[in-house]
Amino acid sequence: MIEATTGRRERKKARTRQAIAAAALELFLEHGFDGVAVKDVAEAADVSMSGLFKHFPTKESLVFDEEDDVQAGLIAAVRDRPDGGSVLDGLRGWLLDHACAATADPAAAAFRDLIARTPALSEHARRMWLRHEERLAEEIRRAGPDGPGAGVAARALARFVLDRTQPWQRDDPRAEIDAAFALLACGWPAPERQVPPHHHAQATPTSPARPPGLRERKKAATRKAITEAALELFAARGYDGVGVREIAEAAGTSIATLFAYFPDGKASLVFPGDRGQHIAALVGAVHGRAPGQSVLEAVRDHMAGRGPFAPDPAPDQRRALDVIRATPELRDYALHSWTVAQQPLAEAVAQEAALPDGDLSARLLARYVLQIPDLANTLDADARHTLDVVTRLLDRGWPACLTE
Repeated sequence: MIEATTGRRERKKARTRQAIAAAALELFLEHGFDGVAVKDVAEAADVSMSGLFKHFPTKESLVFDEEDDVQAGLIAAVRDRPDGGSVLDGLRGWLLDHACAATADPAAAAFRDLIARTPALSEHARRMWLRHEERLAEEIRRAGPDGPGAGVAARALARFVLDRTQPWQRDDPRAEIDAAFALLACGWPAPERQVPPHHHAQATPTSPARPPGLRERKKAATRKAITEAALELFAARGYDGVGVREIAEAAGTSIATLFAYFPDGKASLVFPGDRGQHIAALVGAVHGRAPGQSVLEAVRDHMAGRGPFAPDPAPDQRRALDVIRATPELRDYALHSWTVAQQPLAEAVAQEAALPDGDLSARLLARYVLQIPDLANTLDADARHTLDVVTRLLDRGWPACLTE
């Protein structure tokens, strides 16, 4: 009798959960995610607010209620693959099944569109899949083979598999999955080595720049004072424990002046560089590669002197890196600061390799390369070691990257 009662209770919970999720999705599809309150969902499902939150702790979780199933499927794809089967074959098969099932479901197109047009859901989807990264990486590492940098390579492989195979972000998920796994299995083929170097137009020489005037020197001094004050406070009390007003006071300036120099807010105080210049330098490294050098090698050499990979960073740079590693919000900001260059970098790679515009392999390579700084900030490993290992993964593929 106890067992039967328990079974009825669990079935009732499952039906309630399903009813809530169905009501939520119907409302979100009709009115948009931001146009629906949790209270509206509770009323439509005929449950109390407390009853709803017992099943779904956040509004976003009403949309994504199969997270545990996703992780279990990924782990099983590695752990239960046939004898002699590769890790990548197992993951590719699971992801293709997952993507094809979503494509065949008429409601799935509306679901994908909902996520694509809702920034909060797109971000939640990305975080949801990346939460599986550590667990999947451990399973990949256990599957072997072992070798130098195996842990770092497994984490990168898990990141790349999860990051580029989210069906709700793709018009043709099969093409994306096939291209991604070809790159991860075989490495970048470096077709640019077979293409004569491009001769890009050189900038017209300009007259030597004048020394900065008094106004420019005062602006630079104010900007430096603000960033130094911010980093000192962040290092002492943590990023979340410091307000913008305190930073302005410590720098001897007003809040209005602070935002005039840093209009993107508090996070930009840790990243004072110009994104446009950052992108131009990255693209320039590809177009200016040495004869016989691959685009991957050119980007690696460019990265080796920047961000977390910079050798012998100045004290302010070291403090900034420490604050970034300790603060999830800043790690996200840093990741965006690199990945914002994805499109121009992919275009430069395709041009150098004589590939068609929009080539999937060039786009995937650009995306993966630009994830390396975030991996370096995430992993408990030497940043330059991470750069070398992940570059080797992209160059040789898995598991060839684990052999010297």
